[in-house]
Amino acid sequence: MKIARTVGAVIVTICFFPFVLFVFPKIILSMGAAIFPNPPLPEIRYGEFPFKLVYTINGEVKVIEDTVICEFDGIGTDLSTGKHRKWKSRLASGNEEVILLRIDATKYIYYLPGSSRYYMGDLEKYATWEHRFPNANIYDANSIPQRINADELLSEYGIKLISWEPSPPIVNSFR
Repeated sequence: MKIARTVGAVIVTICFFPFVLFVFPKIILSMGAAIFPNPPLPEIRYGEFPFKLVYTINGEVKVIEDTVICEFDGIGTDLSTGKHRKWKSRLASGNEEVILLRIDATKYIYYLPGSSRYYMGDLEKYATWEHRFPNANIYDANSIPQRINADELLSEYGIKLISWEPSPPIVNSFR
C-alpha cells in the first residue's frame, strides 16, 4: 500500500510539474488579458513602402528595389508587453529578407529595411527607429543574427552600402 501511494505521488508530481510550468502561466496571462482593455485600433491598417538600396560587391554596383508591405494583424498578448497591436510585414518581391550576399547554405548577409511598427506609425512615443545604414546583419544558422559594421562588411565580404532610400513612415492615429 505504501508503494502504491509513493507511485501515485510520483505520477501526480510528474503530471503537475508541466502544468505549473507551461499551462498555469498561460491561464494567468489570459486572465490578465481579459481584465485589461485592448489598445486602441489603428486608423490606417495597411501600407506599402517602396525602398531602394544601392551597394557594391567587390566594386560591382548592385541595386535592390522592393516594397515593404505592412498590415495590422490584431491584438496580441504577452508577458513582457501585455496587450499590444500586432503587425505583420512582407516584401512585395516575395523574398523573406533583403539579402546582399549568400556566403554558403547556412550563412548570408542581409539588410533590415525597418519594422512594420515603424512604417505604420506605431512606435511608442519615447521610441525611435534608426536604419542601420551603412551597417548590415549576418545570419548564421549556428548562432543568432548579428549586426556587422560597415568596415567589417567591406574588409571581410567586399560589400559597401552606397545609398539607402526608404519611404517615410506614415502618421497614424489610434482609436
